[in-house]
Amino acid sequence: MKTQMMIMIIVATIFLAAIAILIGLILWLGWLGGSVVALGAFAVLVTLYFRVIKPWHLRWGATDEEVTMAMPGDELIPDAVGATHAIAIDATAQEVWPWLVQIGYGRAGWYSYDWIDNDFKPSADRIIPEYQQLAVGDKILMMPTMGFVVESIEPAKSIVSLLEDGSTSWSLGLYPDDDGGTRLVSRWRPKFEMTPATVAMQVLAEPGTFIMEQKMLRTIRDRVENAGRV
Repeated sequence: MKTQMMIMIIVATIFLAAIAILIGLILWLGWLGGSVVALGAFAVLVTLYFRVIKPWHLRWGATDEEVTMAMPGDELIPDAVGATHAIAIDATAQEVWPWLVQIGYGRAGWYSYDWIDNDFKPSADRIIPEYQQLAVGDKILMMPTMGFVVESIEPAKSIVSLLEDGSTSWSLGLYPDDDGGTRLVSRWRPKFEMTPATVAMQVLAEPGTFIMEQKMLRTIRDRVENAGRV
């Protein structure tokens, strides 16, 4: 419940801040001037997001080859245009794998900002034996009321899951690199109709999802590499 409440607080804060800025502009420039400036600023922000910020964050850390390569789970939502994020880990796939298997709300956590996505509970900094079992049909919860259902799993290679409503697939893949380490690649493939509401959702939700996931990938890397040094 704390996770859901925190997300609602963040969204409400952004909404109220936008309203406050609009009111401030109207008080300063009048109804017409304030509205024109507000709409212009919004148009600039949306353009900047879709032309510059979105293309960057949708492929954060990933090489050209990783962005275009086929991954397990792509077939679940074939026409989707999603995000591919990646990070290099100085460890073998077998060493990274246990950290992926235990991921999820109510399990080891999401290795991200725990005050947002894990009810303020610290994500695991060790491999937890009781969370090392993951099978097709299991749920990887994002919060108590929402999660991804595991569609396929190949030990030390990939975990493919699908959001319960079928709108988004998620694939985690492990690939050896030329330095003897591992590339952890995460691919999200959502599909929705382009409407004003979904455009607004993208501008709000996509950056938030990216911020959370890049933290998750970096934390997994750090935890794996630190464990290897012990």
